[in-house]
Amino acid sequence: MVTTQHSLARMSQRGLPKRLIDLVCEFGKEQGDKFILNKKSTQKMINELDSMRKELLKIMDKGGITVVVNDDTLITAYNTNSYKRN
Repeated sequence: MVTTQHSLARMSQRGLPKRLIDLVCEFGKEQGDKFILNKKSTQKMINELDSMRKELLKIMDKGGITVVVNDDTLITAYNTNSYKRN
């Protein structure tokens, strides 16, 4: 996305770093020529991330998980550390 001098000045004045702008453009709701990420939507995303973090920590505690798939069919799954090669 091209940023104009005007937008850079306003972002600076309003304390909106480029990373925040990128997040709004990526996850915000598009309404005409605007992207909006409001407080309610942001809280919902934070809750989803918290839940995903808990699940990822469980995977990490298991040493990782390996999933074997063939043609969109789940064949098997196992803890990655349980399969040791010689």
